[in-house]
Amino acid sequence: MLEAILNLAGLLLMIIVACHTIVLHRRLTRLRGALAEAGTVLPSLDASVGRMSEVVNGFAQRLQTDLGAVEARLAAARRVAAELASVNRSAEEASVNLDRLLRQHRRMEDVRPVPIPREFVEPKGFAERAGLPKITPPDPAELAASPDSGRSNDLRAEPRRRLVSELVS
Repeated sequence: MLEAILNLAGLLLMIIVACHTIVLHRRLTRLRGALAEAGTVLPSLDASVGRMSEVVNGFAQRLQTDLGAVEARLAAARRVAAELASVNRSAEEASVNLDRLLRQHRRMEDVRPVPIPREFVEPKGFAERAGLPKITPPDPAELAASPDSGRSNDLRAEPRRRLVSELVS
């Protein structure tokens, strides 16, 4: 009985191995057919991959070129910005100087609405020695009425010709 059970187990095992061999044979046949079909497609796939690589390399090269142009323009823009900043600073400095000079000029006009009398400018006794007429400052009301009209003419006296010896003695 043991012999019959072992023979039956061996037979069953051989049937299972035979079925498994048939399944593996079918799978290998299908794989061989797929590989044959893939062999005809591989050259065209390889060519397609090569074309795509060339396109990608072209894009990369164009991108590098455009990136270089952008960097050059950015550097130029930075230089222009630096120049504009320096020009702006110098314009602000000029504006400050002009404002300062304008304030000084206005202060000087406000302080001296009437010209300085000749007696304060010339040495003492020069007008008498030279025989020049005494100048009286103009009336402030006249100056307020016409600040620019004839201001320089009010203080001028008629020049007289004198000899140098008369002036020195």
